[in-house]
Amino acid sequence: MEETIIETLQECRIALAVDRISCLPIEQTRKRDWRFYEAAGEGVPRVKSNVATSVIIEYRRLIQAGVVVSSDDSPDLLKLASQLQDEKPLRHILVPISAMGKPWGLLACANFSDVDSYSQEFVDAATVLGNMIASSIERVNHYEQLIKSRQDVVERNKRIIGERERERQNIARDLHDDFSQRLASLGIELSLATSICDEGTRPALMKCANELASITKDVQHLSRHLHPVVIERVGLNAAIQSHAEQVSERAGLHLTLELDDVTFDNDAALHVYRIVQEALSNVVKHANASAVRITLKSFSNGWMELSIRDDGIGIAQQPDTSPSLSLGFQSMVERGELIGGELIIKRNDPKAGTTVKLSIKTSEV
Repeated sequence: MEETIIETLQECRIALAVDRISCLPIEQTRKRDWRFYEAAGEGVPRVKSNVATSVIIEYRRLIQAGVVVSSDDSPDLLKLASQLQDEKPLRHILVPISAMGKPWGLLACANFSDVDSYSQEFVDAATVLGNMIASSIERVNHYEQLIKSRQDVVERNKRIIGERERERQNIARDLHDDFSQRLASLGIELSLATSICDEGTRPALMKCANELASITKDVQHLSRHLHPVVIERVGLNAAIQSHAEQVSERAGLHLTLELDDVTFDNDAALHVYRIVQEALSNVVKHANASAVRITLKSFSNGWMELSIRDDGIGIAQQPDTSPSLSLGFQSMVERGELIGGELIIKRNDPKAGTTVKLSIKTSEV
């Protein structure tokens, strides 16, 4: 973008028949020096990189004034311009320019060989060309700010999701190492009590033992859900298959799985698994579906595609029918972005149902 603007500025320099042309913005920029953009003819001296602060301050005063200043009417302008480079220009003019209807700065033109006066036609042409250049620069700046803002959002989401995963891991560890062990000990004591009690109390104790076993199983399931260590032990595909089979069995869904062997690092594998988890949770809670199909396909061009498709009632055009649904969608989209992928959620037209699809280049994972 910057090269394009400088090329455009060079064309404007030729059109205006000046030896050097610069854009001087009102606002200071950290990315570039005070000259901002500059184009000069062959052999024309360039502005020094170490211009005196007093010179810059005076130019800034002229920029803030927002009026045309020409050496034809203000000879002192040549004295000021002579401090910009080793050679003194013969003529110099500063023309106020705007970007998208707002004052932006000045278009500074200098001639070192041509001594013709700057006419009103020159000022008008410089104003039009300068406004176009300033507007282009602002569009570039706006685009760069959007890119940076998007990157900042991605980094922020990455930190938030990372902290959330660490919290889940800590809770899962506590459930496994503390609660599960205490429940197991209680189960052993309850079994011992059942073996030595009388016949009248044994049925009640057996009922308590069965309920305790069910609670222990639920705690173990919750621990695995919070931190799926199965990914590290047997891989992503086995983790997806295990979770999908459990969900489909509990919800009465017909499950179809087609999982290619795709290699991910640990963080990316966890994000893919969480996307599958969230998608299946939405199917159970909102879709009223009878079947779900999960595919993980790898392609020869280096791309991978994850798809979770159901045959339910389908989402609305804007998936905001409930707060939990919207948050779930947002979470999946954010996780897809964190691993460099693109996640889309769409209604299966013309048939009912919803498809969650993640596309990602595996070489980036």
